[in-house]
Amino acid sequence: MFNKGWWTDDTFQKWQPAGCMSHEYTPKEISTCLNHSRVLYIGDSIMREQYYSMAKLSRDFKITGSLHIDRHMVFEELGMVYDFWWDPYLNSTRTIELLEGKSKEQKPSLLVMGSGTWHMRRLKKNYFKVWKPTMERVFKAVEKHRIADTVLLSPVETPKYDLLWPPRFKTITAPKISQMNAYLKKREAELKTKVPFKITYVWNEIASTSNNATIDGLHFLQPVTKAQGLLALNFRCNQELPKTFPMDTTCCYTYPSPQWFQTVWFLVPLVWVPFCFLVANYEKRQDQFFVKYLVPSNNVLYALLTMGLGVGYMYLGDRTQLFGKIHKVFQPVVFSGLLLLLLGVGLVTLRKKESGDQGFLNRAQTDEWKGWMQIIILVYHFLGASSVSGIYNPVRVLVAAYLFQTGYGHFFFFYKKGDYSFGRVLSIMVRLNLLTFVLQYLMNTNYLSYYFSPLVSFWFIIIWVTMYVGNKWNKTPSFLLAKMFGMAMLTTLIIHYPGLLEFAFKCLEYTFNIQWNPVEWRFRLALDAWIVYVGMLIAYLNIKITEQKLPSKAYWSTAKNASIVVSCVAMIWYFWFELSRPNKFVYNTYHPYISWIPVLAFTILRNCTLGLRNRSSRFFEFIGKCSLETFIGQFHMWLAADTQGLLLILANPMWAHGLGWWVNLGLSTVLFVFVSYHLSQATGEITQWICSGANKKNKNNTSGHIPVELSTARDTTTSGSNADVEYQSVPLLAETKQDELSLSPSLSSASPQSNSSSDRFLGNEGSRSNNVVVSMDDQLYSDKQYSNDDSAEESWTYESNRTSTMSRMMSKIGQFIGDTRFKTLIFLICVGIANNFC
Repeated sequence: MFNKGWWTDDTFQKWQPAGCMSHEYTPKEISTCLNHSRVLYIGDSIMREQYYSMAKLSRDFKITGSLHIDRHMVFEELGMVYDFWWDPYLNSTRTIELLEGKSKEQKPSLLVMGSGTWHMRRLKKNYFKVWKPTMERVFKAVEKHRIADTVLLSPVETPKYDLLWPPRFKTITAPKISQMNAYLKKREAELKTKVPFKITYVWNEIASTSNNATIDGLHFLQPVTKAQGLLALNFRCNQELPKTFPMDTTCCYTYPSPQWFQTVWFLVPLVWVPFCFLVANYEKRQDQFFVKYLVPSNNVLYALLTMGLGVGYMYLGDRTQLFGKIHKVFQPVVFSGLLLLLLGVGLVTLRKKESGDQGFLNRAQTDEWKGWMQIIILVYHFLGASSVSGIYNPVRVLVAAYLFQTGYGHFFFFYKKGDYSFGRVLSIMVRLNLLTFVLQYLMNTNYLSYYFSPLVSFWFIIIWVTMYVGNKWNKTPSFLLAKMFGMAMLTTLIIHYPGLLEFAFKCLEYTFNIQWNPVEWRFRLALDAWIVYVGMLIAYLNIKITEQKLPSKAYWSTAKNASIVVSCVAMIWYFWFELSRPNKFVYNTYHPYISWIPVLAFTILRNCTLGLRNRSSRFFEFIGKCSLETFIGQFHMWLAADTQGLLLILANPMWAHGLGWWVNLGLSTVLFVFVSYHLSQATGEITQWICSGANKKNKNNTSGHIPVELSTARDTTTSGSNADVEYQSVPLLAETKQDELSLSPSLSSASPQSNSSSDRFLGNEGSRSNNVVVSMDDQLYSDKQYSNDDSAEESWTYESNRTSTMSRMMSKIGQFIGDTRFKTLIFLICVGIANNFC
């Protein structure tokens, strides 16, 4: 931090230390860090200017009085005292007493000293001879005495030579400054101090690389001196910042050691998975209980190992100093250039499917849609573009478009398949939240901070409840629409009713130590309170259009052309509207009610012709298939400091400046996409493993009371087309084998009788328990035939009935304990209890 760095832009408002992120302290934070104590600057006019900037970080004031005098300021509201001692040679009596540990004044919390310019200017050839003992006095003080909580020594300042006054230009020369600063570097390496001590060489670089920040070439203005003062505070205070999420400061900062619940996640890939591999592949133990029931398959073990390595990389990137971190910098040209470049890649990888009509919102199209939206969001986050209202507003629409797909896709599935089983719900919820669940403990963050997983999970549950309640009347339009309207009113009440979320979150905090922010969560939910229902309505409309065969009507072509014109006008209107709002905060008040306009307009335009429906970009599709992992993973392995900065993977932090910034972007992006893709594959495999029991029961219970649509999952959903269209069952998630099975025509049309032979193997507890009881009764009956004693027969019959009753009871208990819903509930309760110890 005190050696290298650079200005982030041409305004010279933000200094970037090499490889770390500094903190901009508020007055309250300064007061807390410095223990409501004292800051002391000692030196010449250069130190005086730094003193002014440091004091102004706490409170602004007007400078009056003579120049070469002491200064004393008290900020009573903060309990802070700021002192400046005019002592250009550091040889006054009180300075010497302070350095010798004899001062009776209050010990400074931060002591900053500087000297050398007056030596060169006034002492001519004797400058070094007089200056050197002065520095030795300072070095001796920090080695033998605790003269302050923290001590900083300014190097001899390098001025802007072309602006110096002629007498100064003749005496303050580069050779002299180089000699003095070289001596400081040599002596600093030899020191063993009793107090935190640093020579701030980077202050010269801050001054020399700035423009228009000095009038006389020697005394620098606020941007330079403010940056110098902030670095002094970072050195003094950063270790005292809370070691909790969000950890957005990394300079002079030591990350906390892993706690027990973080260590657990390291044990999985490093200990448990290798142990399972070893045990599972040891031939003599293949039949043991441990191997059969507690060791998963090799595919699952590989997935666990992959996930462990992936989240381990995130931990090393964002919870250690192994990698550097730098601040985000928004540059409009870079933002536009990156998007144009990625658009070009998407266009180059366009492909067309020649066979038939792929259909309205087909799988390839929705994956592509997710992909290019995800790319825009990633670039938006990487460059910190949220401060630009004209960019922020459309990005909010992209989030709404994700939720539109959620409403559309899940409504379509539930309406067509009628599968409201717990296994279905569990599969979706685990897939959406598995990575987030692991990261919230491993990174010691907050679940809601990964807002996308909670957001989509919330709306999925809402969709499921809406479709499940009274599902046998879902084919009645009035009933279905009334349900949707009622649920919309209920969710509006949940979101906006004062105190409701606060009460729920307070209960979670009291019971399970879950500390969620209701204000932030209400903001997230309220922004997209209606778009999910729009997605559901469009799915229902699409189904009805297909059922009524409206595309074959004479007026369909006219209606389609009219919708294209209206969509174009709607798009233009939206961008005019959002750009004309004064700021993003004003726009947010309109967003919930207008976000559907550009989403529907794009949907219509994207599907208005056969050529558009059948074309998609392979590049965007690829990103779309792992969009969940890229969204969550960016928090810790592309971005850094809990999304506040950028991860620096280059060995030399200074390489990240200029052209090196682009090199770091390329390398970190390749690693980011690689890890995200493999995490997507791994979480899909682990999800199937976790939910395997519930999914087996679903297959066995297809003849239950839940209605099942027998028409197959490939429906003609586009106008005027007889082609099969693959339904996207899980928006935002990669397609899995499980989805293929659940949507296959053979499984959909399977008769109840077809499951009878598989009940014994797929875990249908009801069938299995009945089979057990029957087989026991048969065995008892056959045994009873060999008894000729009537009393013995009566006794045996009694024992038989009692045994049969006991077996039924044990079977019921076994069913209850083995029920996936029960196990899920127990798991959540255990996690909640464990939270109280985290």
